Amino acid sequence: MRADIYKRIYKIFKHNNGYAHTKDITQAGIHNVHLKTLLEEGEIERIKRGLYRWVDMYETHTSSLVDVAMAIPKGVICLQSALSYYNLTTYNPWEISVAINRKSRITIPEYPPVKLYYFPSKIFSAGIEEVQLDRHRVRIYSKEKTICDCIRYRKQLGKDIIKEMMVEYLRSSNRNLELLMEFAEICGVTNVIRNYIEVLI
Repeated sequence: MRADIYKRIYKIFKHNNGYAHTKDITQAGIHNVHLKTLLEEGEIERIKRGLYRWVDMYETHTSSLVDVAMAIPKGVICLQSALSYYNLTTYNPWEISVAINRKSRITIPEYPPVKLYYFPSKIFSAGIEEVQLDRHRVRIYSKEKTICDCIRYRKQLGKDIIKEMMVEYLRSSNRNLELLMEFAEICGVTNVIRNYIEVLI
């Protein structure tokens, strides 16, 4: 690959904060065959068909969350992945948990590994926040909504993760029990949350 083409492609990725779609390259008058070359050389990674990330450009420990947000823009980071983001668990999930509306249909990215959860519309739309990660906006559930979602999936997640999550949250100085109970009602886990609070406080 000629140096001038390499520089032009690199500039496109940098302009898009480390990511580029095939159309970004072709619309710049560059043949997409050069993306294949960059893939083979390990300069870029394919997140899903038509979406690529330049390796090591703005790389951080949250880059995988950004990868998923770019690949599934209608999704929301949830459950174990959100718990890890909020430091409410010592468990390090190997796949990214993503909630989507039960009525939606999406294509799972090739990388990173993703586990999808289909939420009913009312539960899906509650508690969505946006955080700034690696120069990108990422949709993630709030701390209190995440806790209630985890309680909903407590049999799947296991008692140890749930107990650690509740202990860490209830000992934090910025806990908001009123907001927690609001989301508990939306998620249908009011009694379970109340029992944990009574035992742990």
